[in-house]
Amino acid sequence: MPLDYKMIGTNIKNRRKELNITQQQMADDLFLSTSLISKLERGVKPVSLDTFHSIAEYLHTNIATLTADPNDPCIQHNQLISEIDAMLEDLDNRHLRILNQLMKTYTKQIQELYSVPERPSRTDSKKT
Repeated sequence: MPLDYKMIGTNIKNRRKELNITQQQMADDLFLSTSLISKLERGVKPVSLDTFHSIAEYLHTNIATLTADPNDPCIQHNQLISEIDAMLEDLDNRHLRILNQLMKTYTKQIQELYSVPERPSRTDSKKT
């Protein structure tokens, strides 16, 4: 399956914007031209693996994320989990316990309301 350079470019651009980095700043920091960054983001120029790796590291992500289809439900699910994880990082244990209980209550109510079967927890699957 060939690489979709337009999708990769869009992923690079979206991640760069999430981090509030300009094309100029990214180009300067990576010792690349702004023109190259622009072409990469538009998907009109392929990139070497070394440069692609440098871009992924610079954007605090990985090549797999930058090549993934953002409309893939699995990718969306993983992105949501990452966003939730990032929000929880700064909470102390007291607030994490409160949030944990709220999430358990909310999940139970959603399952009852929509008759969603419970998924085994990660710890349950490790016990078998």
